[in-house]
Amino acid sequence: MIDSRIFGHLWSTPESHAIFDEPVRVDRWLDVIIALAQAQAELDLIPAEAALEIAALRDRKLPIDRIAEATRRTGHSTLGMIEVLQDLLSPSAAPYVYYGATVQDITDTSQALELAATGSLLWRDLRAIEDRLLDLAATHRLTPMAGRTHGQLGSPIPLGFKIASWADQVGRDLSRFHDGRDRWLTGQFAGAVGTLGFFGAKGLPLRTAFCRNVGLAEPAISWLSARDRFVEFANVSAMAVNTLARIANEVYGLQRREISELGERPAARTVGSITMPHKRNPENSEQIVTLAQLARAQSALLADAMIHEHERDGRAWKLEWSVFPTLAHSVLATSSLTRDLLDGLEVDTQAMARNLALVPASEHLLRLMTARLGKHVAQQTLQQAYRRIRDERLSLADALEGVATPAELAAIADIDLGSGPEMVDRVISSSRQRREAEPEHWR
Repeated sequence: MIDSRIFGHLWSTPESHAIFDEPVRVDRWLDVIIALAQAQAELDLIPAEAALEIAALRDRKLPIDRIAEATRRTGHSTLGMIEVLQDLLSPSAAPYVYYGATVQDITDTSQALELAATGSLLWRDLRAIEDRLLDLAATHRLTPMAGRTHGQLGSPIPLGFKIASWADQVGRDLSRFHDGRDRWLTGQFAGAVGTLGFFGAKGLPLRTAFCRNVGLAEPAISWLSARDRFVEFANVSAMAVNTLARIANEVYGLQRREISELGERPAARTVGSITMPHKRNPENSEQIVTLAQLARAQSALLADAMIHEHERDGRAWKLEWSVFPTLAHSVLATSSLTRDLLDGLEVDTQAMARNLALVPASEHLLRLMTARLGKHVAQQTLQQAYRRIRDERLSLADALEGVATPAELAAIADIDLGSGPEMVDRVISSSRQRREAEPEHWR
């Protein structure tokens, strides 16, 4: 579905393809190989002329079909690419391409760069989503609607209270991304078993130069078999898109025709149903929830890569080659669709008022009657009154006649939002302060 010309726009984005499409990934592997050659030339491990010639490969369009054929012929993950690169180099430079490196030095570092690119886009989207939510929360700080528990109508809340709760959760997702950044953006140069034995005393200085050249942090120790960085990023990403799915799931439910409190604005030519023309299907909301389900599953699958044997185990890290790009497509498609959803979010305050009128002012009345009767007696009195409403089709005022005082009966029409508006204010204030202290760009 990601690569589908018909449906791909629902499962990926142009930006996610710009990270993971095969020509881009091959170019990224080449960039890593060039960075290695340049670091080796700095330390006089290879001739400077060879490093310059290897760097000039960046201007060549690599023949992916030839790389693919050589990969199948050799049965090795990167030897096919090495052979093609050697064919493009002079005999004096060819021996120094990929010099002393192993597969994971290239693919792990490339994947860390893909993580950086994915994280940067997700950070941007989450900040835009949070900003939109904070604006909506402020706008609807006092917009009354029915709160719901166990799927049933409950006490009144401000719409801004619901939206501020979403924003507060997105803020925690952003904090998790901020906290994990320095752990995750780490380069890999390890050699055969992680000890850099091929390079002798120059192994660690070479790793320092290499990581500097690719713009990633240098690890304290090789992490060939320690895959927790990718797993943690996947978990945090999956949590973030599940936050977005929480929002979408709520919009999905509240735009049902019999509720109609929220809705997603369709494009002018969008067709809801070809058999039921009255329908406006919640396409974005549905897709966001579906993508989040995929992200959860992909995150769990990536966790299997943490179980390694010894110093290298292809059964584990090769799993990431398939799952990590798929996860990235899923989370970036989710964040993109959520931005569209919130930018076109429709709020029907009339529907909210209509539904709120169906809510008996039970919590508000309970508070008032508790002051006179005590909590438990007031609760029993009201419960009996609400049972009469259902059984005898009475109004609340009629059911409470002779039980409630005139002041209590007059309060039936009150809409008490409790401390909801003040909580909205607190979320907006704390979120704005946090945003001022955090960077606009993740990397």
